[in-house]
Amino acid sequence: MAKYEILYQRLRMAILRGEYAPNDRLPSENAVAIKYGVSRITSKRALNDLAAADLVYRVRGGGTYVKPHKSTTQRQILLVLPFPETTAFGDYQSGIRATLKDTTWKLKLMANEAFLQLDMSALSHQYAGIIYYPQNLATEMPVLMALHAQRLPLVVLDKRPSALAIPSVVSDNVAGGSSACDHLQALGHQRIAFLPATPFWQTFTGTVSDRFMGYFNELTLNKIDPSLPLRWAQALQACSDALQLQAYIQAQAITAIIAENDVIALRAMHQLQEVDPNVMQSLALIGFDNLPAAEKNKPALTTVVQDFANIDAKAVEALLDQINNPKRTFNDQTVVDIKLMVRASTEDVLR
Repeated sequence: MAKYEILYQRLRMAILRGEYAPNDRLPSENAVAIKYGVSRITSKRALNDLAAADLVYRVRGGGTYVKPHKSTTQRQILLVLPFPETTAFGDYQSGIRATLKDTTWKLKLMANEAFLQLDMSALSHQYAGIIYYPQNLATEMPVLMALHAQRLPLVVLDKRPSALAIPSVVSDNVAGGSSACDHLQALGHQRIAFLPATPFWQTFTGTVSDRFMGYFNELTLNKIDPSLPLRWAQALQACSDALQLQAYIQAQAITAIIAENDVIALRAMHQLQEVDPNVMQSLALIGFDNLPAAEKNKPALTTVVQDFANIDAKAVEALLDQINNPKRTFNDQTVVDIKLMVRASTEDVLR
């Protein structure tokens, strides 16, 4: 990202967060350049982009001012998560709190189960907006539709809410599956399977389906039956115990597995190690999410890392955009890059 784009985003977020009130005068081009350590050309371009985005207005000879936008006396944002009491399944809290730090915005956490018991019609009186992580998108879509009908500012995390005009922020799960598979193939693995806990083939939508499709897109099938990767996934998901899992992996000559997430990967690893303590010397394993347990495990788990800080910041940005501009429609999907964290569970495998 160019320097002027970085500066533009910083100033834009400062406006959206309320650090500059409507009709406040922004620092001059020189002052901005000095404050942020950039050239005057960079600061000028960033301020021009703010004007093009309709966030500021210029007064000839008088400077740049924040354009009036909707203000609200309600300064509380609600974050709805399946497991708000823990970050073990992904830290969707720290980045949001950091983005809102030193502002008048307050964040409240709530579990999906508790949220679904609330009176939806009263939420706009309590919260300026909601950041929502669906536990089950299929069953919670009517709730999202009800919130959207009220024009309550709303952002969905980790899922794409179909054609509903609600912005979403997701990790690039397709690229994650692709990167994991590419890494294993570079190590010489050919019979690479995908281990899900979710029967994604019932709808072929959602996070797990995207991860499987990324893996499938990258997989070099050669003479392998193209239906085999899906059959592997369905059979592995149906394995009820460690012995069955081990028997199927051996029967299919599978040498590497990409699991739906770290929890599933670590569970499978521990189950297989109980049957054969040396199993990880001949089986490579990759998870998703980079949970703390992944690094601490023996062997340490190779995993696809989600950029939660960036996800959180993008979600807050999308929500504040809606709060400040209630007459505009915001329905963009923001896809955040991933990276592969390579550890011993793939690098120490003897082939």
